Amino acid sequence: MRLLKRSLRGDFELVFFNDGDAPPYAILSHTWTEGQEVTYNELVAGTGKDKIGYAKIRSCSERAAADGLEYFWVDTCCIDKSSSNELSTAINSMFRWYQRASRCYVYLSDVFVPEEVTDAEAFRITWGEAFRRSRWFTRGWTLQELLAPASVEFFSKNGKRLGSRISLVREIHEITKIPIGGLRGQGLTDFSVEERMSWAANRTTTLEEDRVYCLLGIFGVFLSLIYGEGEVHASLRLKEEIEKRHEGLGTKRLYNLSASSLLPFPRNELFVGREDQLQFLEQFLLSATTHRRMTIYGLGGCGKSALALEFAYRALARHARRLVFWVPAISRESFELAYWEIGIRLCIPGINDDNADIGKLVKDTLSSGSPGDWLMIVDNADDPAVLLGTTDNDPFSARLSDRLPHSTSGTILFTARSRKAAGALTQSSVLGLSDMNQAEAGQLLAQRITKPSLLDDEMAVAELLEILAYLPLAIVQAAAFINNNDISVSGYISLFRHPSTENELFSEHFEDPSRYQEMDSTIAKTWHISFDQIRRQDQLAAEYLSFMACIDRINIPQSLLPPANSLVQQVKALGTLIGYAFITERQQLVQQMDKERFFDMHRLVRMSTVRWLESHNEWMIWAGSAAARLEDLVPHGGHERKEVWTTYLSHAIYVAGLDGTVDETARASLLNRVGRCQASLGQYSAAEATYRQVLLMTEKVLDSEHPGTLTSMNNLALVLDNQGKYEEAESMNRQTLARTEKVLGPEHPSTLTSMNNLALVLDNQGKYEEAESMNRQTLTQREKVLGPEHPSTLTSMSNLAGVLDSQGKYEEAESMNRQTLARTEKVLGPEHPDTLTSVYCLAHLLANQHCYSESLALYERASAAYYTVLRKDHPTTRACRQHYSSAKIYATEKQVRSALSTEVPDSSMRIPPGKTSKLARGLVKLGINISKDSTI
Repeated sequence: MRLLKRSLRGDFELVFFNDGDAPPYAILSHTWTEGQEVTYNELVAGTGKDKIGYAKIRSCSERAAADGLEYFWVDTCCIDKSSSNELSTAINSMFRWYQRASRCYVYLSDVFVPEEVTDAEAFRITWGEAFRRSRWFTRGWTLQELLAPASVEFFSKNGKRLGSRISLVREIHEITKIPIGGLRGQGLTDFSVEERMSWAANRTTTLEEDRVYCLLGIFGVFLSLIYGEGEVHASLRLKEEIEKRHEGLGTKRLYNLSASSLLPFPRNELFVGREDQLQFLEQFLLSATTHRRMTIYGLGGCGKSALALEFAYRALARHARRLVFWVPAISRESFELAYWEIGIRLCIPGINDDNADIGKLVKDTLSSGSPGDWLMIVDNADDPAVLLGTTDNDPFSARLSDRLPHSTSGTILFTARSRKAAGALTQSSVLGLSDMNQAEAGQLLAQRITKPSLLDDEMAVAELLEILAYLPLAIVQAAAFINNNDISVSGYISLFRHPSTENELFSEHFEDPSRYQEMDSTIAKTWHISFDQIRRQDQLAAEYLSFMACIDRINIPQSLLPPANSLVQQVKALGTLIGYAFITERQQLVQQMDKERFFDMHRLVRMSTVRWLESHNEWMIWAGSAAARLEDLVPHGGHERKEVWTTYLSHAIYVAGLDGTVDETARASLLNRVGRCQASLGQYSAAEATYRQVLLMTEKVLDSEHPGTLTSMNNLALVLDNQGKYEEAESMNRQTLARTEKVLGPEHPSTLTSMNNLALVLDNQGKYEEAESMNRQTLTQREKVLGPEHPSTLTSMSNLAGVLDSQGKYEEAESMNRQTLARTEKVLGPEHPDTLTSVYCLAHLLANQHCYSESLALYERASAAYYTVLRKDHPTTRACRQHYSSAKIYATEKQVRSALSTEVPDSSMRIPPGKTSKLARGLVKLGINISKDSTI
């Protein structure tokens, strides 16, 4: 067949395909206007662009492109009618060509919708009568064009969409008298020959023989065309051929099974996207010469059954002789009922006997190869017990999986929610179905919304799709709510912002003709079924799901999960959740056996799990468990194992934000740990925000003079000081010190900590005398209370040395720094952060005294250790390296100046003309400008 496509020049070209290899295409159905249709020869020659028919070709091209189709077919110009052989082949193939089309657009040239009507489907009163009187319903060829395609859409003369064969089914039934079942996709062989003949009784064609030839596809027969034989003779030949087809067929009658006679649902005319997956399935299952099986698996609601259904209709359209069977595996009963229906359709002998082994009869018939090519879709194979289990009262009974046929003529496609179930059915031959991409999701929403004007707010549409996580069932459910309640997209979004409405919205029932009546279509119900299956199959997986619902859903480390009895159990539980697509594992650049694994939880799954836990009174229990687990794992700052605990911080922040769910005291305690960790990492701004939250909580739950509140004030003052917010830090430190002295006494360690912090901020503001006095008091008290080698005492020594250095009291400062360093190395070790601070401070002091040799060695030691213990971008690491670089410059300058004074003894240090000293050039590199006659 030939298909049209738009060329790079903007006009149209014809591309030839073998019948079975044609790509997805759209097809046009219309009535001809004499002399105004573009012929094959005109299209090849590039003429006929001024004809009415050319506008129809252009319109069909644009609609096909909007539906993601590159190719389309128009009868007037895709057939070379000058060739009698080609014309005969085309007429005998016409029904199949319409049947295989992805979309059929009906152009009604005598139906016009006023331009001011923006939504024609909603205002049928403006075109209803014209639609009923349309010439299109009186023509012979349009009968097969109405019935053959899976998707038929009607458009007015001015291009407004009127609806589809499904949405207009009652009007079309009244006009044509074709039963609604036939219009909805019921098999044509389900209707008698006489009834099908009656559908065409009042239709007309230009040539009388065409009144017969236009029925060939309706009856599934083929005739040679003999124009001039007359309608009567052509009718006799048609009836003879029909009778031949029905004589003594027995089980051969199965060849005349209609495209949808064994499919449970009509074709979804609004199906969009998934083209890559459909092509993969066709290549794997329909192009094979051996028996093949495959399983589609994915999150409930991601569109597995919809994809399988579309694949089934495409298989029928492109492989007319292939039989397609649909077997729901919801339960053993649904499976056996579907097999019985297959047996009836295939007229298998003995299928209705009282003691018939229906499963074996169907299996043997399909395995024998006698029915020809077939495709079986086993849908909803979610519970392994249905296909792989035995009956309760007979453990030796045959499993349903043993009743699946095996033949080189047939293939089987399963759908399942779980990756584990998929693996049990087809091992490695699985196709994981993820959420739609943004473009596909937007297309699906646009197809489902009945009022296109509701989609004008592009930002609201994008936000809604993100809220719905691009999940097909969620999009369809949202569209149904929007349509039924005449609410805007932004109005629907606003409902999500009200507490507890998400679950209600996702529990809202809606009619979906493409889903089983016995199964609730709602998102909430769909996932609750999966939850129940997980709880039955893997209790630890159910517990992990509950735990994950209480923490941040992104970047969940495996080590954060509650410990299991064994690592194997934990791996299997995570495998269950991954298999159901409730969580996904984050890909890492390097996969190592001992490397931490990280997971993300689907946003809507988390929401639904939370609602499930709330409805079962388990939400607060699991949230408390998550808080306790994080309390155990998040340290009070420091740098030990920071590469591990940094991954817990986002989860601790999330749990601490569960106001009204987690105990206030537990939240404050958890945030206090987070703040300490943030400060250790140099994230002072974040630590400030965290400590402010903690202070508000402790003042509310405890009181303003409680030790916990005073600790919060101390911590907040410290990070304010670290950010240079000295005035606020000093004010808070003075308040804290006053309250601590009053509540705990002047010698309590917490009081001494407050004194120490206040001294620090005074030093940073240049209030050196007051800072020195307070530091001496603090040191004296700590030596008395805690001893001379306590880490807090050593901190006071270091602080006092710093303020002495700031005042130029270098000898005393150096002496104290050396004492501090010696004691710190002895007590805490050479690489403890406090030891490094002492090294850093002594290096700085020595640099101030121009003792560069020892200073540089100490800076280098501290810098290298900070790089390892902290990280290269930590503020302390950066400051240390900057001071090291500065000291190195000053040391080099000193060396150069000294050398130059020897090399150029002139008192003015003037460099003689022509002198090219390497040391002089070194000064220039240091930024000290020296020319031939410059003075140093």
